[in-house]
Amino acid sequence: MKINFLEIAQIELDGAIEYYNYEVPGLGDTFLTEVLNALNRIGEFPEAWQPCSKRTRRCQTRRFP
Repeated sequence: MKINFLEIAQIELDGAIEYYNYEVPGLGDTFLTEVLNALNRIGEFPEAWQPCSKRTRRCQTRRFP
């Protein structure tokens, strides 16, 4: 499964990484790793997550809300 980010989602992700790194050095990098792990799980098991609508599902990261 190919996963694409909208530009606005990439901007939001970059902002979250920057925020976490500002709060605790290195925490943003840990957050990015968690997001990438979640994206890998989605790619492997795209139907495994809770449906939010007909076209969307929710997969949460393990460490970050």
